[in-house]
Amino acid sequence: MKLKNIFMLMALTLGASAFVACGDDDEPTPQDQGTISEANKAVVGVYEGWTQLKTAYIPSETNPGRYANDTFTLALSDGGSLVATFQDATWGTATITGIQATDENADGLYELQGGEGSFVMNNIRTGKTETFSCKLENAVVNPKAHEMSAVISAYMEVGHGNMTFAFQTGEMPAVD
Repeated sequence: MKLKNIFMLMALTLGASAFVACGDDDEPTPQDQGTISEANKAVVGVYEGWTQLKTAYIPSETNPGRYANDTFTLALSDGGSLVATFQDATWGTATITGIQATDENADGLYELQGGEGSFVMNNIRTGKTETFSCKLENAVVNPKAHEMSAVISAYMEVGHGNMTFAFQTGEMPAVD
């Protein structure tokens, strides 16, 4: 009987050790995620403003191409790069990954570089959505003043040409 109890105690001890040893080692640690640059940390936030749309697809006479109440959100990805989410109530949402911020002049104006993604675009005539590839063409951010200007190009494979969204923080100026 004593031998059986010792055997059971050993089995329980080995089982508990195996369970502890097989814990959540697969979860990434900050070291696994790479170093997050101070520039990327500095620009994280939600920027509110307006957008100027430029495209050959929609004549400017029928659409002034200016949209208020847009947002441009910058967040850190698991790998330390930036993820941008641009939202326009009329046109839809663009999500762009792989962006890096730099402040080469050390003047507090950060340039965003790189980044491609997709634009889930509303078709304003049919009410349906379509997804197009897009990229961040250029962007400059002043996080202290909460200012940003950014240009996103959406590539439409259906023969309409490109749509360029130029985002600017602040109030939309009056239409001339």
